[in-house]
Amino acid sequence: YGRSRNTGLAAVGVHPATMIILSGFLAPGTHVRTERPGKGAVVSPVDSIEGPIVKLRDGSVIRVESVEDAVKIADDVAETLFLGDMLVGFGEFLENNHVLLPSGICEEWWVQELKLKVEKHGGMKGASRRTGISEGRLREFMERPFEAKPNAREALILSRRLMIPLHPRYTYNWQDIDIEELLKLKRWMSLSEEQGSSRVISGDVKGILERLGVPHKVEDGEVVLGEEEKLILSTCLAAGRPTGENSLLRYTARTALELVNMLAGFPVRAKAPVYIGARMGRPEKADKRTLNPPLHVLFPVGLKGGKGRSIIVAAKSGPVTVEVAKRRCPECGEETFHVYCRSCHCRTVQVNCCPQCGFTTNKSKCPKCGVETKPYGKSVVDVKRELADAIKRLELPSPPREVKGVKALSSYLKLPEPLEKGVLRAKHGLYVYKDGTVRFDATDAPLTHFTPREVGTPVERLRELGYTCDYKGNPLKDEDQILELKPQDVVIPIKSAEYLVKVAKFIDELLVRFYDLRPYYNVEREEDLVGHLIIGLAPHTSAGILGRIVGFTKANVCFAHPYWHAAKRRNCDGDEDAILLALDALINFSKAYIPEKRGGMMDTPLVLTVFLNPLEVDSEAYNLDAGTQYPLEFYYATQRFAKPDELKPILDIVDHRLNTPRQYQGIGFTHPTRDIHQGPETTTYRKLKKMSEKINAQLELASKIRAVAEDKVAEKVLQKHLLRDIVGNLKAFTTQQIRCLNCNKKYRRPPLKGTCPACGGKLVLTVHQATIEKYLPFATEIIRRYNLKPYLKQRIKLIEDSLKMLFQKGSKQKQLTLVEK
Repeated sequence: YGRSRNTGLAAVGVHPATMIILSGFLAPGTHVRTERPGKGAVVSPVDSIEGPIVKLRDGSVIRVESVEDAVKIADDVAETLFLGDMLVGFGEFLENNHVLLPSGICEEWWVQELKLKVEKHGGMKGASRRTGISEGRLREFMERPFEAKPNAREALILSRRLMIPLHPRYTYNWQDIDIEELLKLKRWMSLSEEQGSSRVISGDVKGILERLGVPHKVEDGEVVLGEEEKLILSTCLAAGRPTGENSLLRYTARTALELVNMLAGFPVRAKAPVYIGARMGRPEKADKRTLNPPLHVLFPVGLKGGKGRSIIVAAKSGPVTVEVAKRRCPECGEETFHVYCRSCHCRTVQVNCCPQCGFTTNKSKCPKCGVETKPYGKSVVDVKRELADAIKRLELPSPPREVKGVKALSSYLKLPEPLEKGVLRAKHGLYVYKDGTVRFDATDAPLTHFTPREVGTPVERLRELGYTCDYKGNPLKDEDQILELKPQDVVIPIKSAEYLVKVAKFIDELLVRFYDLRPYYNVEREEDLVGHLIIGLAPHTSAGILGRIVGFTKANVCFAHPYWHAAKRRNCDGDEDAILLALDALINFSKAYIPEKRGGMMDTPLVLTVFLNPLEVDSEAYNLDAGTQYPLEFYYATQRFAKPDELKPILDIVDHRLNTPRQYQGIGFTHPTRDIHQGPETTTYRKLKKMSEKINAQLELASKIRAVAEDKVAEKVLQKHLLRDIVGNLKAFTTQQIRCLNCNKKYRRPPLKGTCPACGGKLVLTVHQATIEKYLPFATEIIRRYNLKPYLKQRIKLIEDSLKMLFQKGSKQKQLTLVEK
């Protein structure tokens, strides 16, 4: 249990070495589906929790405690015995109303037991006299529990003299073996002591050691225990004291863990009383948001732009007839679709048009035919002239090589964007979204504390932004000091910074060339964006939240305060949201561009929240852990599956800080992490391009994880993905539409003339034979390789028979006309 500075609000922590050992499939921001307490989360690297335990090809078992170690031994791993801890905050259980699960013994629990006994024995001096361990060393254990860990001898002395649980580093998974296996291990340890050797003959005992998670080496076919492991096992198993078949201890103990407690003579807690299953969901994302296909401007070109909707091509093809807004100049009376008259430069006014006779009027009904009028109508647009005027106004020597518009406008007013904006976007390599803005999407990830080194921002610049002290109140001097993130400050992906630099240059050029104003951003590099304002916007909402850039991350996530994400009505369970430069939204966004369809108003910045008020954000943020430790009562309560509401009053969460100055600052974390960027930068799933490569990598990884049944994974991949894809495409093939290559119009049945009735273009299928069959050989190979159940074999056989019948494989085919037999 706990929260690090980069977890919370549904994000969980895993050891960065675990990310490496899992073949890089987990990276910061990767979504995982979890059994409990919630349905999903993104993962963040936390190196103060337990890392993985792996078995190497030579049979040795080692703890992997750093990314460097994981990289060194990654290719030599034969099996992963234990994936490491998952750091989950109390707030996640409170939010999901899930009973608390028994906590395993961990450093933060152990240190509180130590503090309690130190006080009981007269403070540091009394405890030092009783244990023979110096006061300085005891103080280290209590003040730095994650860094200062006792050696095996010190751990045993503390447990024996103070009667505290054995330190978690030397506590093994006793709950995972039975009493018979424990007694077998005890006999081997006794034999080893009698022989005066740390070697134990390999056999059943090795399997027991692996399940316990005891590190050991294998040399010349024999198991070699380290001195610390040998000392701990000998003491916990009372190796020098025989336990006969009829021993009272054996029959009193119900589990191996209870028997260990009896043999050791001091408390030994369960290391992992509960395991949590998780599987990768979707990969993290940091990429530009575009329409499909990507466009530069919301300007209609009809069919003259071709499949690419090219304005350059349309300009060479003559005027186009499209539906655009009807406006009239109040001075000269000229009808146009421009907001400002190109002749007298005054603002035009909206007029209505009769869709039946084309008459323009200010009334809602046509005075001639009584039909309801529309604010738009069919007009002939000279694209060549419009493009030439735009290039002239922008004072550019020539248009960009490609400028893409839309076939038709879908907004209520059908008001096109000024073509100049599209020309400048194309020049800077930018793409427009449906509302006229330029956006960048990134996976949401929480962050409450950071260091200047992590975000790549100089200390001097951070001081200018208001970061004068670190989270402990010390003056900011060093780039490794930990700072508390202000609620509206954001750390954006470096990929987005590169894109936003282009956006800033586009805005500046737009201000100068189109609006005849001074440039605003004046940025040349990514670092110049620090201090500038952005807007965060979630899909399915119409309200953005203002944020300030304070740094950049190599990860494919947008790090922000939990309040900031909650202000967008989002959490961090895999959600992706957009960020856009504030001035881009203020200048280029317009309700006139929003599509007139259900949900068209969603995902648009209709409202902007300028000041973040914690009382107005999503209530999930109120359950965020805000303390630096959990009380001892909490760990005891987890052992009886207590309800989270029962412990809410005694724990420090954001809900208790609302309406006080502490709601904005002083939020703590229980677990430190050295670097929020540890682990792979990008998940392996994105690096592998072919689906066959991805599935093979998944199955290979499954074969190396002891907790995973490889054949079950293969079966799930078949049933949930491959078979559904094949059957779905087969059904789609038999019910497909016909598409025109030229105008993209679709027909439910093939037209009799064999060409598109609208434009005479060539007609093609929308679903092809290769689409159906692409996964069939792979699915067959998986069934053969893992010898899956007959039901799946028969289902694949039925699909193959259907395809042979449908496509007449092995026989000559002849296309018949309607009159042939």
